[in-house]
Amino acid sequence: MLGLFKARPPVSADEYEWLMACFAWLTREFGLERLRETPLVLPVTSFFPASTLEGHERALELFEQVKAICRMTDWQCDLIPGAPTRETRLGDTQLLRHETRQPPLGTFGHGDGGYYVTYNPAELAQPHRLVATLAHELSHYLLHSAETRPPGGAELNEHATDLGAVFLGFGTFLANSAKNFRQYQTESVQGWKMQSRGYLSENALVTGLAIFVLLSGADEKAAERDLKAYLRGPFRKALAATRRMHPDLGAALAAIDLAEWR
Repeated sequence: MLGLFKARPPVSADEYEWLMACFAWLTREFGLERLRETPLVLPVTSFFPASTLEGHERALELFEQVKAICRMTDWQCDLIPGAPTRETRLGDTQLLRHETRQPPLGTFGHGDGGYYVTYNPAELAQPHRLVATLAHELSHYLLHSAETRPPGGAELNEHATDLGAVFLGFGTFLANSAKNFRQYQTESVQGWKMQSRGYLSENALVTGLAIFVLLSGADEKAAERDLKAYLRGPFRKALAATRRMHPDLGAALAAIDLAEWR
């Protein structure tokens, strides 16, 4: 009966096991010491100084700042603007339906001997979301350099890439950007628009953030303050559950048999 009151993660048992296995893989590929030296990245001027740049120059500035935080400054990678998201509302009573999918928020690729990241110029209107996209795409680059593949196979590669961005310190950016609710209102019409992005759920991202905080020793209060209000409860649950289940988190990760996930 008392077990009903024990702290539990805000994700299913299977998803939690995968998150733990993926962190085990990330720390083995790139080093637990690297993670412990990685800061919790927050939207403050010490990470992202105020800027007067606009357009692609602003995107390039953010890209270089994110690369520096990821300790990937010397990794060759070009930033290229992609196609912008198209507006779906033309007026108070008209919606435009596009016959093709909206352009991606970002991509990572390589060709002609070089690597590149693309971004959606519409993201410049909300720089914190662009930072999340750039961190995800640079995580692709990091994972591309690994000697082995992440747990779960190819179908979970993008999910591992999201978690890789958390490993790089950008957990609050990814969690806060996973869903975006926006209200619009004119004299004659009002409504809400919701956009989902990324591959891991909000609860999975805050659980990954909790694992990052406990491993790195980052300020958990600062992480909680930076999260959207409704994500703070799940984050606290993830912290409490991970502390209860794995008092020595580093040892728990070291004991995971990644061969079981191939």
